[in-house]
Amino acid sequence: MIFEGDHSVVEAIKEKKRLMDAGKEHDHIRPLLIQGGGLMRGAYGAGASLALEELGYTNTFTSMVGISSGAPLIAYFAAGNAKVAKSIFIKDCADKRFVNVWRFWNQADTKYLINIISSDEKKKLDFDKVSSNPADLYIGVSEFETALPKLLKPKNVYHFFDSVHASINMQNVSPHKVIIDGVHYADGGFTKPHMFTEALKEIDATHILIITNNDKRFTPISIIEKIMNRTLFRFRLNGVLAQAINSRREERDKAIAGAMKSDNAVAVVWGDCSIHGMENNPQKIAATIEASRTWWHGLFSLEK
Repeated sequence: MIFEGDHSVVEAIKEKKRLMDAGKEHDHIRPLLIQGGGLMRGAYGAGASLALEELGYTNTFTSMVGISSGAPLIAYFAAGNAKVAKSIFIKDCADKRFVNVWRFWNQADTKYLINIISSDEKKKLDFDKVSSNPADLYIGVSEFETALPKLLKPKNVYHFFDSVHASINMQNVSPHKVIIDGVHYADGGFTKPHMFTEALKEIDATHILIITNNDKRFTPISIIEKIMNRTLFRFRLNGVLAQAINSRREERDKAIAGAMKSDNAVAVVWGDCSIHGMENNPQKIAATIEASRTWWHGLFSLEK
C-alpha cells in the first residue's frame, strides 16, 4: 500500500477511539471513511476493513461512503462482518458466474453478486447491524442520464440493497438496470465529477481517509475499452455516461488532487500494483487481502 497525504488523519481516528473508550467528549473529531471502487482491486479495501475491525475502529467513524466495489465493503465493515466480505472476494467474486470477460452480453453479472449479499444465509448483509452503526452510511452512485454523482443514504432494507446493487452495477458490462425512486442509477465510479469530490463537498468531516482501491501508478483507459463502450455496449449507455466511464481515472486523480489542496485533513491510501481489476485467482486475491491487512495494522501501530 502507498500512503499519501496527512498523517494527522490516522492520529485523529486513534484519538477519537481513545476518547470514546474513555467515555469522554469526542464529537469535535468527525472522521470520514471512503472506500473507492476498482473491481477486484477491492481486495486492498477488504484487507483494510479486516484490520480496522480487528483494531476496534468499527464504530469510530462519523460518516462512511462506499463506492462501486467499496459499497459492499463499507457495509460489511459497518456491520462488523469484514471476514464475510473477505470470503466473498476470494470465493464468489473470483467465480466466473460473476466476472467472465468472454461473456460479452454479461461480463459482470452484478445480480449474481447482489443475490449473495442479500440472500445467502451464511454471507448476506445484516441490514439491522449496518443500521446500528453510529456512522452515517452513504452509498455512492451515478445518475444514469447525467453521470452526476449522488450519495444515497439507505432508508430501509430494500432501498439499501438496491443502492448497493446500483453502486456496483457497471452499466457498460452488465445488462441489469437499477431503478430507485424512479431514477436510473449506475456504478458509483462512473461519475463526472468524481464521487470523492461530491463526498467531501456534502459531508461535514474534520478528517478524511480515502481508500482508493486503485493503484498509485496511473494507467489510462485502454483504447479497446473506449471503443467497446461506444460500440458494443452503446445500447446500454448514453453519451454522457460513456464519456464519464472513459475519463474515470482522470476524474479520480483530479478529485484527489483537489482534496489534497483543500483545507481538510486528507489521507489517501493507494494500492501497490499487486493485483489487477479482473483477477480471478483466489490465492492471489487472498494474498493481496492479507498483505493489505498487515500493512494497515502497521500503519495504525505507528506512533506520532
